[in-house]
Amino acid sequence: MAINTNTAPYGSWKSPITANAVASGSSSVDMARVDQANPTRVYWIESRPQEGGRLVLLSKDVDDYSERTLRELTADSKWNVRTAVHEYGGGAYAVYGGLVVFSNWSDQGVYLVDTNKHDAVPMRIGEQNDKLRYASFVVHPSKKFVVCVREDHQESDIQASAALVAIPIPSGSVINERDEYPPSKDMVLFDKADFVSSPAISPMNNELSFYAWNHPDMNWDATTLYCATMTLGDDGIPSVLEHLRVVAGAPGELRESIYQPRFDDDGILHFISDRSGFWNPYYLGADGEIHQSLESPLSADFAGPEWAFGESTLQPVSGLKFSVVISYTQNGVLKMGILNVATHAIEDLPAPGWSDVGSFQLGYSHSGEQVLILIAGGPTERMSLFTYYINGLSAKQHTGSKSVSDAYSGFLSEPQEIVFPTKLPPFGSPESKDANAYAYYYPPTNKDYQGPDNELPPLLVLSHGGPTSAASSVLQSKIQYWTSRGIAVTDVNYGGSTGYGREYRERLYPHFGEVDVQDCCAAALYLADSGLVDRKRLSIMGGSAGGFTTLACLAFRPEVFAVGASLYGISDLEVLAKETHKFEAEYPVHLVGPYPEARAEYIRRSPLYSVDTLACPAIFLQGLEDKVVPPNQATLMVNALKEKGIRVAHIEFEGEQHGFRKSENIVRALEAQLYFFSQILGFETADQIDPVPIFNDPSTANQ
Repeated sequence: MAINTNTAPYGSWKSPITANAVASGSSSVDMARVDQANPTRVYWIESRPQEGGRLVLLSKDVDDYSERTLRELTADSKWNVRTAVHEYGGGAYAVYGGLVVFSNWSDQGVYLVDTNKHDAVPMRIGEQNDKLRYASFVVHPSKKFVVCVREDHQESDIQASAALVAIPIPSGSVINERDEYPPSKDMVLFDKADFVSSPAISPMNNELSFYAWNHPDMNWDATTLYCATMTLGDDGIPSVLEHLRVVAGAPGELRESIYQPRFDDDGILHFISDRSGFWNPYYLGADGEIHQSLESPLSADFAGPEWAFGESTLQPVSGLKFSVVISYTQNGVLKMGILNVATHAIEDLPAPGWSDVGSFQLGYSHSGEQVLILIAGGPTERMSLFTYYINGLSAKQHTGSKSVSDAYSGFLSEPQEIVFPTKLPPFGSPESKDANAYAYYYPPTNKDYQGPDNELPPLLVLSHGGPTSAASSVLQSKIQYWTSRGIAVTDVNYGGSTGYGREYRERLYPHFGEVDVQDCCAAALYLADSGLVDRKRLSIMGGSAGGFTTLACLAFRPEVFAVGASLYGISDLEVLAKETHKFEAEYPVHLVGPYPEARAEYIRRSPLYSVDTLACPAIFLQGLEDKVVPPNQATLMVNALKEKGIRVAHIEFEGEQHGFRKSENIVRALEAQLYFFSQILGFETADQIDPVPIFNDPSTANQ
């Protein structure tokens, strides 16, 4: 037994990882970019919960690990480098030769700023229509135009049209008398699909590559990779694509999900496809044929689902012919390397304690050494910006706390990947087969406390959103908030999660609300049967699609959990099928079935219509400006539980969308969940928390 260790009930341990600490640590970095015309300079996005979740653009030298060369390029609070394309955004800026083009959240306008001038102010360019949204920018080397994705909401939101467009970059001489750039016309290059993404321009010529897809598919189901030549006018602006051709994923042929088209210095097109069953790298050879970049396909994913624009886990290496930087996870271990696609040889790049990496960009130090810029994190460190010296096989950190593990030494729970038994549909039938599913288990950890000998800890099951997404083992302070108080956590990669190949990903088709529910329950019961957690104090929490899984577990498996928390979750699949945004408008076709033909199935799986079997208390937290999951989803469920007499709490947040960005709301949401769970599971919190109004609470019935 450790010296000075206190014995206290699980859930009541005092922890330095407070809700305020979680909120202050919720600032994140994303979308690193190297200016390829000045490859000693790196740019990135930083979220700031203390500023209402504003996304700020910063830059510095790739080999500056202080703040000597740091510049905040959008310091004024009116700038928020964020796009609403697909509602999930991403790819909100691009840079070349010091020219930065970005989307601003308040009006979804495209803005230009010349960072070569320290006093430059962003100015709006393009059509300057607030009904047009833009993302996935790439600046042409001539600096005369930018190619990007445009989403047109002028006629309809649910039927917003998508196009690949070229926006002229004006010169200073065209500024009008109001010191503004006059509106210019977007040049539509491609508009023959429901969705388009990831334009890439060859450094050799004006060759353009991109991918597109159509309803009812999502981009992880099937996409088509295109190439074309941009024909430039006398003004240097393209107005048309010539020689448009399908490279891979032609409709009616092999269904494959293709991501991240990239041209190398020689104009060879590299990309990622799951044609083998896993997202692996490929390239378009000089013979016009598709070639495997690996000697043989690996049963490992080299990419994840592209909910947002701008993902980057594959990048050509300048100066190394036929070479790309890649990353993948195999047998639970992250691997990075430089792959020579001609010889198929991989030069390993050690990943120092990382379990997740992204935002790959190649640049150069001022001494001329080639470096890999990336965002990476692991079980004891949050995602941070690094410069990785390829030749020296070492990494130096730019952003984020360098001492999270030191600051909370003895309070951090390290995840253990578990493989647990489950079943496949049809459930309850002799035809149901045995299978395995995956999760990360976090034991309660606090150097100052231990639980009583006769007590097991409560368990919090996390059901991730998406649902085509995955749980990560990277340090998450929100998980440590629970484990450091004596509550075990398991983060479940249920069937349908990514990272395990297409077959595992499609376990959920068309079984959303069944396979995910089965696996979350199986994970909880497995840990209880293993003697690690208290069978009578199992809880579950999820956001968005994970909120639906949470509610479905409570409604359809009421014998498993004692309490649940739904964060901006779905309660009525039928409402979601009819009211959601364009990007996910036909996602339910795969998850459940075509609507309205399969309406009976939508009703059967919706927790709202099964409150008669729901006997578990629940708390609902919802942003009132959510366009992905309408706020009435929570309201309908809360009203139903009120009428049934089940304990329920409901907190709505003004100004929040799909997820909570403001620090005060992050704090309130986390503390409210802890308070509600303590009331249901029967432990006293060590924190001073403002009580949450609980409907149907017998302790206040006579007050």
